[in-house]
Amino acid sequence: MRVLSPYLSVYKFPLTAISSITNRVSGMYITGIGLMTSFFWLTNNEQKEIIYNKYKENNFYIKKIFNCIILYPFGYHFAGSIRHMIWDNFPKLLTNTKVAKSSKMLFIVSIIPTVALEYKLNDKFN
Repeated sequence: MRVLSPYLSVYKFPLTAISSITNRVSGMYITGIGLMTSFFWLTNNEQKEIIYNKYKENNFYIKKIFNCIILYPFGYHFAGSIRHMIWDNFPKLLTNTKVAKSSKMLFIVSIIPTVALEYKLNDKFN
């Protein structure tokens, strides 16, 4: 096996690569959530009631944290898809500096749909 160059540890992993990887992982995550949801609806009502009661037993902050962990990838993937549609229509926006800025913004802007989804979920289950 070849020895890796010692200079590889010096380089910083680019934010644009992290953003791209996160977009792919969030897509796989959403697929997994979809599969789990379909299996959940195939269970009987007694098991569903047990799961609902376990969720309702948690305090307010635990529910908020749980909801945001579940929902952030949806917001991130949604915001990432909008970014890609913009890039498809305006290819001159694909410069290194603009892509790096949009990657930073993507992580921040993803909070908006996450909070909106959490608000809707909170209305439904509380």
